[in-house]
Amino acid sequence: MRFLADENIFPAVITHLRKLDHDVVSIQEAGFSQTTDDKIVEIATKEERTIVTFDKHFGDILRYPPRNLSGVILIRIHPPLLEDIFHALNNLGLPTLLCITSVRFRYFYQLNYDLEHRV
Repeated sequence: MRFLADENIFPAVITHLRKLDHDVVSIQEAGFSQTTDDKIVEIATKEERTIVTFDKHFGDILRYPPRNLSGVILIRIHPPLLEDIFHALNNLGLPTLLCITSVRFRYFYQLNYDLEHRV
């Protein structure tokens, strides 16, 4: 998969995705630190990349309709422990819009994936 990591994504998460053989570019690497959400969407759309972010604004489907994006992975794990984030990313079934929470993956339909009961 091709990902665009928002600037709020930990470098360890970017490294982890790359170890999983994903093509990951961070906003900082692209030279767009402190840019607007709209610019991030523009870059991701142009490069056909799925946005990986902690920013809830990207979950606003009225402002950022999923049909206009290559995808969004919105990570909502609290506390944001790397072990839990890595586990969630290792077990993705990627729909267009995905919200990773500490309880389950959610998108337009709910997937029942509970981090507390992982194997």
